[in-house]
Amino acid sequence: MLYAVQDKKRFIGLILFGLNVLILGVIVRLPLIYHISYDYMLFLKPWYYVIVDEGFAALEWGFSNYNVTYLYLLSLPAVFLPDLSPPVVIKAISIIFDFVLAFFVYKCVRLKYKQTVTFPCLAALVTLLAPFVILNSSAWGQSDSIYTAFLVACLYGLLRRRQAWAFIAFGLSFSFKSQAIFLTPLFLWLLMKKQVKWHYFFLSLLVYLVTLLPAWFIGRPFGELLLIYFRQPGKYDTLSVDAPNLYQWIPDHYYHWYPLGIVLTILVVLVIALYVYKSRVDITPNVLVHLATFSTLIVPFFLPRMHERYFFPASVMVIIFAFYFPRYWYTAVVIGLVSTLTHLHHLYRVTPDSMLPLLSVFSLLLVAVLAWEWMRTIEHQRPAMDPEEPGRAEQTPKGAG
Repeated sequence: MLYAVQDKKRFIGLILFGLNVLILGVIVRLPLIYHISYDYMLFLKPWYYVIVDEGFAALEWGFSNYNVTYLYLLSLPAVFLPDLSPPVVIKAISIIFDFVLAFFVYKCVRLKYKQTVTFPCLAALVTLLAPFVILNSSAWGQSDSIYTAFLVACLYGLLRRRQAWAFIAFGLSFSFKSQAIFLTPLFLWLLMKKQVKWHYFFLSLLVYLVTLLPAWFIGRPFGELLLIYFRQPGKYDTLSVDAPNLYQWIPDHYYHWYPLGIVLTILVVLVIALYVYKSRVDITPNVLVHLATFSTLIVPFFLPRMHERYFFPASVMVIIFAFYFPRYWYTAVVIGLVSTLTHLHHLYRVTPDSMLPLLSVFSLLLVAVLAWEWMRTIEHQRPAMDPEEPGRAEQTPKGAG
């Protein structure tokens, strides 16, 4: 009877907490709804009015460089509620996924703290009120919280050892943004440790192809749908679009450094894969969160042609990382500050261009911290005596016998 009463009180407490978070999350976003960004005027608003004018038939032709999955979400209010204010509609979609993102952060951290909801709720609250999350959806109207929410859902599936769930979530994430590939090094590392089965990758591909079918049925050529992501990068011939990464310290000789940057990124991923494969580290939930965070951080750091908001997934993953490794709580503060300042730089130009190289230093320090923690993990799980080394097994400990 006592346990039933406690469970009821806990349930009521969670409901009240959720309502308060919902209200607070909306309140802090309302003042930014009508901020008009460059991207909104040049891309989002025209796309919205195309759908308002032509309805679902607009999906038949390539008026947007976004994948059609996002356009489906944009089409529903544009077709059925065309009189609503465009910035409210466009930003409301992303804001809804801010809450979805916070929910999956809660679920991931809940697996770590099974005896209490305090830390999982705090993780969700930190995510929802993180300045870069608020700015990205409410001021900018970007969709980074959408694909990142599915990336975190993918991590949750991996933590629960539900591979089908994880790869379905990844397929959905990729259907919204190609930047979902930031998590693919994790899959390579897990594959080498035989922690995932290779045929599940086809499940992600199938999910992605299914998301293209409605636009194909409407009339858009399927081959054109498949090439959307290949046509996106050609707009920017610069090594870094205000991204706090390696290329803030390199002269912007795009055609000289771009291929080298691709090769460097691949080499970094493969070197880490080799260390993961050679190590005796078991893929525990802690290690999985660590590697997922590492994956989403190193790709935008080493890969050229990155934008300022491409550190968004890493900034969210680091929040989960900080709750799994409390001694590294400052990592969430550092990367959150970096992401916030780069968002402010793009939206309001409150930070000078000269600050970007300094922010890249903080990104590098975070890479170093994660690398250091990985080395500590390897050292901690290394056997004190390796029987494969000649003569080691026969050694007698000092002071014995």
